[in-house]
Amino acid sequence: MAREIKRSKQTTKNIVLATESPVEGTTQVTPEVIEIIAQIATQEVPGVYSMRGKLSDHFTGAFGSNERGKGVELTQSEDGLIIDAYVFLQYGVAVPKVALAIQNAIRSQISSMTDLLIVQTNVHVSGIVPEKLSSKIDPDNLFGDVVTSEVPD
Repeated sequence: MAREIKRSKQTTKNIVLATESPVEGTTQVTPEVIEIIAQIATQEVPGVYSMRGKLSDHFTGAFGSNERGKGVELTQSEDGLIIDAYVFLQYGVAVPKVALAIQNAIRSQISSMTDLLIVQTNVHVSGIVPEKLSSKIDPDNLFGDVVTSEVPD
């Protein structure tokens, strides 16, 4: 099994992209950029309702920071990248088909945009969100009383 390199906020390692260019230098991408690419690719898959956020995302969201990379965790191993996507799906979708579509979308987008090797893409279904039912409450008749149109004399 590959030795995993967990990242923390203090020891964020940029990922060096391989480029074939006569110009000297490197191109580096922060792991957050890869997480955002995976998040956007996942949200574009039909059947995905939303992404699950981490507890830290809720705190940063409460203080006005937007939640970038929400629902995606990235692990760098010696063999390549391991991506975990945490999603809520819409009720009625075929879970295995949507999960496979998410895996393909993430791999495709990250591969085409960064040319990085992804060794594993894991989809974690955190929940199913039912359809929103329309409210059948009549504001003029809150308690369901039968109203007659007769006017008393």
